Amino acid sequence: MIFKNHGILGINARNLLYIRPYNPKKAIKLADDKLKTKQFLAARGIPVPKTYGIIKNWGELEKFDFNSLPHSFVIKPNNGFGGEGIIPIVNKRDNYWITAGGSKITREEIKDHIKDILDGMFSISNISDTAFFEQYIVSDDSLGKYSYQGLPDLRIVVHNLIPVMAMLRLPTKESGGKANLHQGAVAVGIDIAKGETTFIAHKNKIINELPNELGEIHKLKIPFWDDILFISSKIQLITNLGYLAADIAIDKHTGPVLIEINARAGLGVQIANLAPLRKRLERIEGIKVTSPMKGIRIAKDMFGNVVEKEIKQLSGKQIIGSEEYIEIIQKNGTLRILAKIDTGKERSVLDESFAVASGMLENPESYNDEQSTLKVKFSIKEKRIQTVVDLEKIPSEHYKMIIGNRDLKDFLIDTNIVKPKTKQAAIKQEQEAIKPSTQSRSINYYELDQRLIQIDNKIKLLYHLRPINLESEKARFFKNFSINPQFEYPDLKFDPLELIEELNKIELDNSPLGEIFEEKKSEILKKIELLESIDEENFSNISIDLFGKPTPEDVESCDKHIRDLNIKSLRKDQQNLSALDVKEIFEEVFKKYKLSSWKVKIKEGIVADCVAGKHNTLFVKSDSRFSDKRIKSLIIHEIETHILTAENGKNQPYEIFNRGLANYLITQEGLAIYNVEQQDPEAFKQNYKPYLHVIAINKALQSSFVETFETLLKYGINMEEAFRSALKAKRGFCDTSRKGAFTKDYLYYNGHKMIKQFIENHGDIKELYIGKINIRDLGKIKLINGIVKAKHLPFWLRREISK
Repeated sequence: MIFKNHGILGINARNLLYIRPYNPKKAIKLADDKLKTKQFLAARGIPVPKTYGIIKNWGELEKFDFNSLPHSFVIKPNNGFGGEGIIPIVNKRDNYWITAGGSKITREEIKDHIKDILDGMFSISNISDTAFFEQYIVSDDSLGKYSYQGLPDLRIVVHNLIPVMAMLRLPTKESGGKANLHQGAVAVGIDIAKGETTFIAHKNKIINELPNELGEIHKLKIPFWDDILFISSKIQLITNLGYLAADIAIDKHTGPVLIEINARAGLGVQIANLAPLRKRLERIEGIKVTSPMKGIRIAKDMFGNVVEKEIKQLSGKQIIGSEEYIEIIQKNGTLRILAKIDTGKERSVLDESFAVASGMLENPESYNDEQSTLKVKFSIKEKRIQTVVDLEKIPSEHYKMIIGNRDLKDFLIDTNIVKPKTKQAAIKQEQEAIKPSTQSRSINYYELDQRLIQIDNKIKLLYHLRPINLESEKARFFKNFSINPQFEYPDLKFDPLELIEELNKIELDNSPLGEIFEEKKSEILKKIELLESIDEENFSNISIDLFGKPTPEDVESCDKHIRDLNIKSLRKDQQNLSALDVKEIFEEVFKKYKLSSWKVKIKEGIVADCVAGKHNTLFVKSDSRFSDKRIKSLIIHEIETHILTAENGKNQPYEIFNRGLANYLITQEGLAIYNVEQQDPEAFKQNYKPYLHVIAINKALQSSFVETFETLLKYGINMEEAFRSALKAKRGFCDTSRKGAFTKDYLYYNGHKMIKQFIENHGDIKELYIGKINIRDLGKIKLINGIVKAKHLPFWLRREISK
């Protein structure tokens, strides 16, 4: 036997533990039907081969025009199993075709073969079947040169959205040009993390070289590897098959293409990887994976040779071993010690003698057996934990602390991870107090600043959340208010995995500037995750993590505010100003503030009437009309808040202050509303939109688009505004009958509360103008070298300063 350790997955265990509980019969039926599978997945963006023709019965066979077929194609049984019944045709001559194995086959022989397919000779259940003609895939040269005549493919085993194991299947002379292992094809293991080939297996034995004198294939880099993993994981998400194998080929011209999915995947992949599959499957049980992107990153971390530094942001949990160095945080420094990870203990334990000797007890002379607990703050893998530990004697010479289950909720335990250092090194380091770092390492923050901005610029969050079929669905909705819109969204204009790889390469320190950049990095990762989760169950949770959600108290307060305001009774000012009139007014304000680099542009198709955009441009919606009072409010909101803070951000040493620190929007929007409240109280009192956003988001989180729309109408707004507000809350969902919301617009109401509290606590509003910052970062910002005071301030704020 190749395996000496336990964890091999056998057929019975596979069926009992994975196929039966995780693969619903309906999903298996879909996988078994190749044509339905292709149609279903192709409609959802999975690349599949073209279908040239379908024959369902003998009558259709007699009528079929074989001259309509291209010179190369593949004949397949729809419900075939194990590669049986498949004939690849590579060329056509006068009266016959040539198979991939070099044999000649006539039309009559093809018809006889199709009759066998129709009779169910190759079907899983031996019942009548359908035959079809499919595109012949020409393999990418990098893999094709190792294959004997037929098409090599990659089999990826996926469970819980995590690609757990993979192999390259190479046809041989013995297999007749087919990639099926039981017919004699070769299996080559693949390192999940690197996408490199490892071991070669043939007939359940490890061999050193490929047969047919094709040589060695060790450490061959598989092209499009991340794309292949993503396709495999996405297929599982779409099909609802909890355990499957995706067979993917690499076409010479178009790249990865799905050949088929298998709900009863064979187990030869274990031999090719010299790794027991069951053990890997057990390791990922219970991990919450909400998107293919997460599944891939977890797979690379757990089953490959790459240790990901950002696994916390990607899977929600850090990977740690059975022993890890931790840092105990004290007032006068940090103690770095080796700790044992023990999920069998509920509470963490600290050695009592070590606690006394290291000065962790405030009054060690009064310590006695009655004191059994101690408050401790420590960090594992940069994750800070504050807890209460038990004081006990730990009989170990090299670790003085045991981390219990209560403090391990943010971690995954991998017992295969090798201990960080030798016992001797651990003993020595137990006694070393390391002072907290107060100075930045040699990190080029100017370069990292630009890299973060470039990555952030590629995401275009609101663009990707604007339905591409908005107008048609809006028209359909206004014809029948009981139909929930079915939205479609643009394809991502960036490669998520590529951006994540770039972010992972950015290393930071624990200086104030490093922490600010780390927060921005984390925010960008969350935004990528949000867009990756469009129309998924976890979309709302990611949005809430980014922007928050209304509390019951918020909802009650906003409901009362709007009802007291009585929207229907509000006096509507005459909207006598066109977009062109407003353009001229804004241009005069720019001159007043000497903002010569800013321009005003009239634009069609934007959601808001007016918005400050990129490239020093203030956009005005072409078909909007404005009142004089509305213009005054917009000047305060857009120019005297957003644009002036952006200009001050340009004067700071790092561009991130102009682009925006992590979570800067809550401060920006809150400040804008506060400024309107102070400078134009009447306009503020009549502005019910921040409160309406709260009502819309709260309702959308629990209800459908229609129910959200109907709820908003009850507050007295018109149908157009109710639709727009419901749309904002339901962005990110295709089927808007589902409950869930995009919660970004909660920032307006929540930000205003935060700014008012800041001012009530005697905060200096001028400090909020130094750039697009998060008010919570003010303490850190003051410690950064080169930060300058705000130069551009509203005239009314300058007057207050001069008093």
